[in-house]
Amino acid sequence: MKVLLGICGSIAAYKSLEIARLLQKKGSEVRMILTKSAQSFVTPLTCQTLSNNEVYLDQFALTKGMKHLTLAEWADILVVAPATANIIGKAASGIGDDLLSTTLLSFPKSILFVPAMDVGMWENSIVQENVTALKEHGYHFLQPSVGALASGRVGRGRFPSVSIILSKINSVFEKRSVLPDKNFLVTGGRTEEDIDPARVVTNRSSGMMAAELVRAIFCRGGNVKGIFGEVTCPLPEEAEIRRVRTSGEMLAALRDNFAWCDCLLMAAAVGDYRPKKTAGSKIHNKALTVNLEKNVDLLAQVTKRKAGKTVVGFSLEDKNQLSRARDKLKSKKLDLVVLNSPAAIGQTQIKASILRPQGGSTKSEMQTKWHLANCILDECMRQMSDRKRK
Repeated sequence: MKVLLGICGSIAAYKSLEIARLLQKKGSEVRMILTKSAQSFVTPLTCQTLSNNEVYLDQFALTKGMKHLTLAEWADILVVAPATANIIGKAASGIGDDLLSTTLLSFPKSILFVPAMDVGMWENSIVQENVTALKEHGYHFLQPSVGALASGRVGRGRFPSVSIILSKINSVFEKRSVLPDKNFLVTGGRTEEDIDPARVVTNRSSGMMAAELVRAIFCRGGNVKGIFGEVTCPLPEEAEIRRVRTSGEMLAALRDNFAWCDCLLMAAAVGDYRPKKTAGSKIHNKALTVNLEKNVDLLAQVTKRKAGKTVVGFSLEDKNQLSRARDKLKSKKLDLVVLNSPAAIGQTQIKASILRPQGGSTKSEMQTKWHLANCILDECMRQMSDRKRK
């Protein structure tokens, strides 16, 4: 992927250097355009050193070629991050008075704006009208986050996390379709059941698959909430996430949010068993016997009141994989089941199958969990569309 990164005059400009570094680490080539204001926050030399490419500053530099045209031809995607109210206003008005704005006018492929500004500027009705106008013309936006701003105020306007920006770039470059105006609820991570105050019974799970589902939904414009147990991976800062620990806490969170959602993706590794008795203090016996009992099946509980919602289950199996996954699909009245093996735990790559009630399935070769997450969402959209037609 060839990424043209436009940097504007914002205190968040320094974070764009990390975007460039990580894009290159993943194999992309990056070239940068700095506005005059951006040079007050980051230096051309730093950008050139990190990108290992010439940095473009001047519309009328005495070099071969018309830069706003040659750069537009070279890049696969143009990302303006951070994007100020000024550059958004110029783009919406068709103004080209410097290298970045003329390149925006000349660029025929996907353009992504990542705004960063004070909350008062972001909420200004003129800025919002400009954003709406650009979206109607096919420009992409990643909404700023809510948090502490340079002014000391707290509100929406904060530069999003670098990880979600990278996911959004991938989503735009891959031309992922926008999700329908639906609410998605994702569970992830693992639950724990106490043996005593220091010891637990649990499952192996990193939470990566669920985290990628949340990122993919957010980047494709869906409304998303997460319910997560213990994880070993970072969770998206931009999404509303409720943390739980035990299966009982996860069930309570599901009951609180299930009515809100149109689609539940149950990717959590919920413990199948729990101790019959929990000790009130740490056990110091030379030998320890733990008697277990079957835990409540959370997915079976919530699907009792499914009421037309799309519900996706996950089946991790090491033997009789297909028959077990099919049994889960039928017994729990699921719309999809994602079947994979324990080899996927903690790995960024995964090989999985997506099973449908009608009998069909989609089997994937080894791919990233980001790509699988988007395949699952595409299947969910098809299921919702088919249900709507019926």
